[in-house]
Amino acid sequence: MALLAGCATWTFSPIRSARFVSENGEYLYVDYGREEHESTFTAPSGVTLPFKTKLKVRVTAPDGRRFVAWQVMSPRGVLYKTDDEHWEYYEEGTGSILAERAADGDGYELRFQGVLCANLKEPKDEKKRRR
Repeated sequence: MALLAGCATWTFSPIRSARFVSENGEYLYVDYGREEHESTFTAPSGVTLPFKTKLKVRVTAPDGRRFVAWQVMSPRGVLYKTDDEHWEYYEEGTGSILAERAADGDGYELRFQGVLCANLKEPKDEKKRRR
């Protein structure tokens, strides 16, 4: 799965980008794209529902790790997860949260929490600034 996620980042064509900043001054970069994707959602009752989306993100964490995640069902805000559910990326309003699956597999650990710093209309220009 990691290999597939890595390949997806090379073929990613962003339609817009954003930069978020934490209170510690760390940056999280998010590229937004479109690609049809299917997943499932399991309701608290145990019922499994199909979910189709065209929304995906490529997230670059403050430590440089990068992954692609697709939108999944969420009761509020916009939630994205990698296919293996190792990463969760969540946006609501101008805030964002990045969480990584805990080492013991039980829940998630917060890796970033911040607010929108800049909407970038030209994703390619921002890539030059990141180097």
